This record gives sequence, C-alpha cells and structure tokens, in this order.
Amino acid sequence: MTIREELLSLLICPETGAALSGWDGVSAQGTLKTDDGRSYPVTDGIPNLLPDALRGGPADDTEVAEKRSEMEARDAQVKSYDQMLGLKLFTYYEVPLTLKALPLESSHLMLEGGCGTGRMTRTFAERVRGLLCVDFSRESLRVAKAKLPTALAEKVLFIQADLSRLPARSEVFDRVGSFGVYEHIPTPEARAGALKHLARACKMGEQGGRLALSAYRWGPPISWMSQQEGHHPGGIYFIRFTQAELKAQCGSHFTVQGATEALLYYHLIWGQKQHHG
Repeated sequence: MTIREELLSLLICPETGAALSGWDGVSAQGTLKTDDGRSYPVTDGIPNLLPDALRGGPADDTEVAEKRSEMEARDAQVKSYDQMLGLKLFTYYEVPLTLKALPLESSHLMLEGGCGTGRMTRTFAERVRGLLCVDFSRESLRVAKAKLPTALAEKVLFIQADLSRLPARSEVFDRVGSFGVYEHIPTPEARAGALKHLARACKMGEQGGRLALSAYRWGPPISWMSQQEGHHPGGIYFIRFTQAELKAQCGSHFTVQGATEALLYYHLIWGQKQHHG
C-alpha cells in the first residue's frame, strides 16, 4: 500500500462515518462513495467531503451562513493571500516555534487542519511519512497542492472538508495541528466540534500522539487597538481569546502541556490526548 492509499483509507463519510471507496487517490477526477449510496466528487485530485449543509441548499443558521461566507471570501482572496508581507514575516517566526511545540518524525502520519494556501504544508510534508491536509476553500487547496514538488505531493492528500465534521477515522494520526484557523470558526458549538474531531483523530498520548493549535490572542497591546470579535474584509468572522480561555477550551478535549504568547498576535497551545475526545 502506498502512503497515498493509506491516507485515502483513513477518510470517512462526514455525515455517517461510513467507509468510502471508488477513487484510486491518483486520478484527477473521480467519486468517493459509501455502501449506502452517498457520493462525494473528486475534482483536480481533491475530494469534496463537505457536510451536506455546506454543499448546497439554504443557509438556515448562523454557523452555515458564516462558513459559506468565509469559503467564498477565501476563494476570492486566494491570489493575494500569499503576497501579504506581514504574513510572510509572521510565518518566518511561527514555523520554528510550531515545530518545537509539535516535533515531527519521519515515521509520523500528520493531520493539518486548515491548511489554507499551504504556507506551512511543505514544512510539514518534508518531515513526516504522510500528511492529510484539510480546508474548506477549494481554491486555497488548489494553490497549496500546486506548491508541492512531485516527491512530496506523493505523500500528501488534500481534501475539502469542515473541521467541525472532520471526515477522518479516529486515533490514526501521530500529530495533529491547526494554525490560524480556530479563531474563524463562527460559533462556540462549532469550535467545540472542531476540537472534538481534531482530538478524536489523534492517537492517544501513550501512543505518542500530540496536538498543537494557534489562534488569535486577546490582550494588550492588541486589545488597545482592535475588537475582540467581528469580521475581516470580505466577510471572514473572527474572535480573539485570552490564554486562559483558549487553554480551557482545548483542555476539554486534550491535556494542555504548554502555551506561549511569543507570537504576540497568536497563542500557540500544545499537548496530548490522554482520554477519548
């Protein structure tokens, strides 16, 4: 079994948790199906495993409306996102701190929850055995996928999915990371769902499983000049957290072992799952 086939075997239906089959993991076009007839299209080598509520129909609640708004904004902004000088400088400092919090080994399977345009994806792919990258912006996924050289692309699988309904099997990843994503999840219930699923997919602590997450920080000097909750241009929701708030929310799903505010604009939290999330 190739690493791509192994990663493909870890995917499940976002609605029922049933196994998926029907796509070889290589062809540009295809369909993933469950035995009970649910189907999910594959376009440009990227499966669309969004839950039903985000695949169409009326946006009948706040969570769905906000997520659809962000999906549209991320797709529209994809060409300019990587050109942001501030983001490039921030990433330069963020990467070494992230790798310290989430040490990677060549034997690891990793889940990157919210890969965006892949600003950290290559760093992860170069260090692990296999990498599953999740985002709900299809255009961002296409950009991230195109950035990888062939040798790395062969061990990375990109999927369009929602972290609050993560379509991946339980306790299969050695490392789980989500960076700069959590603050954009629009409701407390959806944020709790994302943490639950990220922790569920991670191996237990005694098996070496480890998680890390970064999110917007609330406190001086940011609180002197910004609002704690609102929307960025284009309709992207955000909320900022104190360290105590973020540690408490993460601590409901995994054992927090460390945190830093060294990134100033972001918290970075890390730990292990010591119980079933």
